Amino acid sequence: MYCLPWQKLNKVDKILLILIVEDDEVDYLNVKRLLGKAFSSQKVETTWVRDPLEVDMSAELAAHDICFIDQNIGQVLGIDVIRRANEYGSLTPMVLLTGVDDQKIDKQASEYGASDYLTKNELTPELLNRVVRFSIAQKEHAKKLTKLAYTDGLTGLANRLKFDLSLSQALVVANRTKTFLALVIIDLDGFKGINDNYGHGAGDTVLIEVSKRLTAAVRDSDVVARLGGDEFAVIFTCCKQSSDFLELSNNLRQIFQQPISYEHQNLYCYASMGVSVYSPNEEVPDISSVIREADDALYQIKKQGKNNYLVFNPLMRERLEKSVFLQRKLSQAVENNEFHLNFQPKISVFDNKVSGVEVLLRWRTQEGEDVPPDLFIPIAERSGYILQIGRWVVEQSCKQMREWLDQGIEVPPIAVNISAMQLEEYGFTAHISEMLEKYQLNPTMLELEITETVLMESLDKVTPVMVALAKLGCCWSIDDFGTGYSSLSRINELPITKIKIDRSFIEQIETSKSCQKLCNSIISLASALDLTVVVEGLESQGQRMMLTLTPSDELQGYLFSKPLGPVALIDFLQKVQRSELLLPLKKI
Repeated sequence: MYCLPWQKLNKVDKILLILIVEDDEVDYLNVKRLLGKAFSSQKVETTWVRDPLEVDMSAELAAHDICFIDQNIGQVLGIDVIRRANEYGSLTPMVLLTGVDDQKIDKQASEYGASDYLTKNELTPELLNRVVRFSIAQKEHAKKLTKLAYTDGLTGLANRLKFDLSLSQALVVANRTKTFLALVIIDLDGFKGINDNYGHGAGDTVLIEVSKRLTAAVRDSDVVARLGGDEFAVIFTCCKQSSDFLELSNNLRQIFQQPISYEHQNLYCYASMGVSVYSPNEEVPDISSVIREADDALYQIKKQGKNNYLVFNPLMRERLEKSVFLQRKLSQAVENNEFHLNFQPKISVFDNKVSGVEVLLRWRTQEGEDVPPDLFIPIAERSGYILQIGRWVVEQSCKQMREWLDQGIEVPPIAVNISAMQLEEYGFTAHISEMLEKYQLNPTMLELEITETVLMESLDKVTPVMVALAKLGCCWSIDDFGTGYSSLSRINELPITKIKIDRSFIEQIETSKSCQKLCNSIISLASALDLTVVVEGLESQGQRMMLTLTPSDELQGYLFSKPLGPVALIDFLQKVQRSELLLPLKKI
């Protein structure tokens, strides 16, 4: 007796479950009879499917050990059924049966994933026995390889590849069964802090425990995946009503309320969740649209304060479509010369002169639409285009300085905003150095600005880059100071020369005593640490009068000048130099 793969694992013989997809009853009965002879000492159960369009083939295949399928089944071709089954990740071996030997079909059967190709008039019990044994053995081996390819090594969850495949299948099932489908993308809040404070061993413990809790919180029919890093996803399928999904979502939220034990310590790790839901009466899109909507909802909830979830709704779709449209436009914006630079002066408290300028990126599309920076910069950062755009800004800034210097115009140092992705990009330091050398500029003429939040979230990664550029001679400034969770004492350990008080405090300084005290405390402490304070967003003399400034400080805002183009800036500088402009500021 032949030894089948499962017989090596079980002392009690397992029933061999065979699916036969055949529209001709005579042919079905013949294959069934031959299989009975092929496995006379093995219990065999066959299931007959006359029309694959009338059943859930994915479920049928999953419930059987092997499938024999006729090439011509009414209006359906067996080879197409095999192709679709393998595209959806079926691991059940499928053997194609035909009435005639056709090399073209033989080749297609192999390409589409058929385990074997047999002509009906050549079937014998011995041939079927061999085909079944080898097909199942091959698939068992394939399952092991597939598990490795589709499984996250740390958590044992489905990985990104398996997630994409599962979501595609879930969309097809939801469309056919007219049921709700929901995708939840989960991002752990504060996970980086756990890694930084307790080590990567603690981080791995958290990821493994979260994986176990997520799996326990959902049904067997749902899919839990780790997309990478500290990002997870859950696919809820076959929900009959929206309340089913809400209950499942609450289960997910509850798992993050309990601490995770690590080396006798309790670690708390909360989560933000973005959700995309499709009801039975909605047209189900492709997986990229579903992922994009859940990801957008996640992005919005993290901006609102984290540790919560947000369901993407139709009102958000117009904004998201606009974002997707702009993202496509961004990919060509540099090549199409759609960007330009503006410059906003910074005024020295000491002598009422222009002490520097900040470079501000502006985008006007080929259609003549001006896109606000607060709209396109986040899109550029999320899509990765910020790297290309950032390199362009650095080079154009250096190029503009060289043009001014060649014209005999003395310009103050310029400040360029730098994103976290740029700092973490390999070769960023070399690019800055290359541009300074290319345009023969003194590095002290280039000031690099990074926001406080970005700095503190990526401190370990960006510190070496900051130190290297500071040694080169570039100056560093912390933008939006007061909005993150840093301290002046910690910043003093970095190669920082300036901090910029966030404009949100200046907006309220005339009406809020706490904002006034906060701003003046920052100015006082910065002075003690030999740091220059830049007050941005000044719009009135009243705001300026609330500040206890020092001679080394700088002021910036519409009170002095709006952002200017290159020509207008030089005109502004020359008028200030000739004292033709009376700036609303007195010397200290």
